[in-house]
Amino acid sequence: MPGLLTRQHCARPDKSRASLLLTDQGPELYLLFVDESGTHGGADPFVLGGIAIHEDDAAVLQAHLDKLVIKHLGRVPVNLEEYEIHAHELRNAKKPKVPGGRSSIWSNVPRSVRAALLADAYDLLADFRGSNSELGPALFGVAVEKNFHSEWSVLEHERFAYEVLLGKFDVMLKTLRVRRKQPNRGLVIHDRRVVAEQDIQSWTSSWRSTAERIGQLRNLADVPLFTDSRATRLIQAADIISYAVFRSYASRDSTMFDRIWPAFHPENGVTHGCVHYTPSYGQGSCECRPCEQRLSAEAVKSVARPRRRTERRQ
Repeated sequence: MPGLLTRQHCARPDKSRASLLLTDQGPELYLLFVDESGTHGGADPFVLGGIAIHEDDAAVLQAHLDKLVIKHLGRVPVNLEEYEIHAHELRNAKKPKVPGGRSSIWSNVPRSVRAALLADAYDLLADFRGSNSELGPALFGVAVEKNFHSEWSVLEHERFAYEVLLGKFDVMLKTLRVRRKQPNRGLVIHDRRVVAEQDIQSWTSSWRSTAERIGQLRNLADVPLFTDSRATRLIQAADIISYAVFRSYASRDSTMFDRIWPAFHPENGVTHGCVHYTPSYGQGSCECRPCEQRLSAEAVKSVARPRRRTERRQ
C-alpha cells in the first residue's frame, strides 16, 4: 500500500524536517495535497487543484481510494501503488507506438473500466466526510488564464496562482482557529516538480514573512514539502481535482467539475475555494460558477462595509 504523510509516516523528501513537524505535541494538522495542470504551454490556463484534509482522516480517504482501484481491477495486484489514479492517464491510456516504448500500466485495462474508476473517484471526493463534522475535508482550485495580466511571464502567473491557493488555505485555517475554536496548523504537500520546487518554497517563505497581493500566511507549519505521487493517493486526488478544473476551462467540459463543485471550500454560504482569474471577470462577462460566487462574495463585503461605518458613528 502506498505510503502516507501522517504522524506515523513521513514523506520521502526532507524526512527529518517532516518528522519534527508531525509530533504528538502542539496543534493538529490539516494537510493540503496539491497538483497542477496546464504547465505544457499553449493557450490553456494554469490550474492548481488541492484537497485539504485533517490528519485524522487522511489514511481513511487513502484506503478508500485503494479500494476503488482494487474493486475496478477485480483483484489485489502486488504492485498496487503503480496503479495511480491520474485523470489524463485513465482517460487516455495508450500502448507505445514503437516497440520498447513506455506503456501506461492502465493500457491493458478496458476504457470502460478506467472511466468507471475515475467517475467513482470523483464521487468519493464529493461525498467523503471526515470523522469530525467541524473538521471536514475541503477542495481548492485556482485557474489563471494566460491573458489575465498578459504582461506577466509564465512564472508570474504560476506564482500568483500559488499565492491565491495558499492564501485561501490559510484563511480556512484562521477561520477554524478564531471562529470555531479549532486550532490547526497547515502543511502543504505537493507532487514532485523538480524544476519549480525551490521557487515554490522560496515564495512561501516570503509570504510567511510579509504580505504581498493576497496577505501574509500565518497558519502554515512550514514551506511546502514535495513527494512522488506514488507515495500517497491523496496527491493523486489533487491531480484529478486540478484536471477537472482544467477541463472545465480548456475544453469546456464541466462534467467532472460539476460533480465535485459542492465540495469546494465554502464560507457563509459562498464558495471561496475555487476561483477563476480572467479579464472577462472585470468586464462582467464570465458566467462560470467560481466567478459568480466571487461576485456574490464581493457584494456581501460591499454591503457589510457601510454597515460597519454606521455602527461606529452610533
